[in-house]
Amino acid sequence: MAGATLPRLGTQPERTEASRRALIEATITVLAEEGYKAATVARIQNESGLSRGLVGYHFGSKLKLMEAVVEHIRSDYRAQTDAANARAHMTGLEQVLEFFDSYLTRLARNPKPAKVMLILAVESGTEAVAVRHAVQEAYALIRETFVGMLRTGMDDGTVRDTLDPESHAGVLQGMLRGIVLQYSLDPGGLPLESMKEAALASLRHDLSVG
Repeated sequence: MAGATLPRLGTQPERTEASRRALIEATITVLAEEGYKAATVARIQNESGLSRGLVGYHFGSKLKLMEAVVEHIRSDYRAQTDAANARAHMTGLEQVLEFFDSYLTRLARNPKPAKVMLILAVESGTEAVAVRHAVQEAYALIRETFVGMLRTGMDDGTVRDTLDPESHAGVLQGMLRGIVLQYSLDPGGLPLESMKEAALASLRHDLSVG
């Protein structure tokens, strides 16, 4: 139409970033809804609605794309929960409880990221060692976060000083992943809010002094 203004497509870097993000989000959707084996390059490209060949162009391979998915989830998580400043005034016990509360609240709102991390950890297998390493690093980061919170609590007197922070951090990680697994298998039948409250009560009982 004469005189019509075409929508701006953005700069090349902006288009590149938009394309990368579309492929990553398509991969998350396919992984969460159909599983790792279904997440072929062709299926991901079809889900994204982008031209063929862009997975190779932007990422080099499917495995590199999977690594980018893990990093994207980690970055998104940090952006949503960059509560380090908000937690600075909390006791160590309060930090652990807030972490569990916010994590499980986000799980109820959008289970895809946590489910995808679980799928990549379990289903990637030996063909995707680099992807498993990326997931391991992401999980290790959460354990390190728990270690810091537990040590803070032991120092400020809100967490009993008889526990081993490193071992207990692994237990806390296991509690989260177990809830994610159950919720992924039966989201409609699992009373997630009640389980969250039960988990928080259990943590208070287990970690508190006296």
